[in-house]
Amino acid sequence: MHKKGKTLDNSAHNVTADNNEIIRERKKRIFSKRSIILFFFSLCLLLLLISRLEIQKTLSAFKNADLKLVLLGTIIYSFSNFFKTLRFKVLLKNFNIKTRHLFTIVSYHNFFNQILPARTGELTLVYYLKKTGGIDVAKGLHSLLIARMFDLITVSFFFVTSIIAYYGSESSKSLVILGLASGIISILIMFNLGLFIHIVYTIIDRASIIMKIRNKSIIAVLMKKLSEIINEFKSFDTRRSIPLLIVTSILVWTALYVLSYISILVFAVDIEILRSIIGSTGAVLTNVLPINSFGSFGTLEAGWTGGFVLVGMSETEAITTGFGYHIITFFSSAVLALCCSLIYNLFRIKKNNRAKPEGKYQ
Repeated sequence: MHKKGKTLDNSAHNVTADNNEIIRERKKRIFSKRSIILFFFSLCLLLLLISRLEIQKTLSAFKNADLKLVLLGTIIYSFSNFFKTLRFKVLLKNFNIKTRHLFTIVSYHNFFNQILPARTGELTLVYYLKKTGGIDVAKGLHSLLIARMFDLITVSFFFVTSIIAYYGSESSKSLVILGLASGIISILIMFNLGLFIHIVYTIIDRASIIMKIRNKSIIAVLMKKLSEIINEFKSFDTRRSIPLLIVTSILVWTALYVLSYISILVFAVDIEILRSIIGSTGAVLTNVLPINSFGSFGTLEAGWTGGFVLVGMSETEAITTGFGYHIITFFSSAVLALCCSLIYNLFRIKKNNRAKPEGKYQ
């Protein structure tokens, strides 16, 4: 009994240590020089976009925005979160995590991804999976990477299909090839994650030796973690779950692309849904890259504007709808995260009250 209790204590200690390490890593990345540089880069983009606006036209568009469609957009955003939850249920099927708890984790994850720079919000998923479900860091990272690979594959599918369906024989071959290449590379990485991380490990190892920094503590810790992850990934096999992962990923991105389309309609801009899918992919790609600053303001709008200008939308309408889309998604993610937090804490309080002895209230 004593030995068992000691094992449980050690396990709890390891969970806390891993959680603290994730928090330290996230803080380190948030307040790094790179984040500061990205902040000023995003600020410059933001000021440039604002300078290109027809201010009166933009203010009028926001003033006359259809609030019913904004509410519909929030509902659709919540559906995308639900479909993401189902996808993680598939990836984490061997772990007993309640759907409502996983939905809360996904909502927190999406919110922090909205506000934290350079994709540091991604670690929120690993942190809460560890804290709430006791899922080790390697499994959390594995699930996150698989989800991201399916995201890129699905976005590539929507992008290429929309281009061919809308433009037909006049489709840009370079864009089609780019979309197909992105999907194929993502598939290859997905089926060889362990090998991919091993290649990254080898590159860092060789580079650190050449640069004579291999004995630095930070490099040693990084190499140790990568080695652990490589060993852990060998035991993970998600191939049997591919059909369900495909279905849930298509549902996720159907909801998100519909949200993009509705965000444009909010400002009474007339556009076909296929053109909306092609244009909004620009925002998707810039948001995936680790170049965004706090709140992603500036970088997301730049990607959105570039995508929609390419499909024939005026610059003012593209910038205006880009800001509108960003505000709607930011508002939706914040509302969902807040509601989930309130409900989660309410359930926890009720659970604690039921666990208290009756004599305590006498």
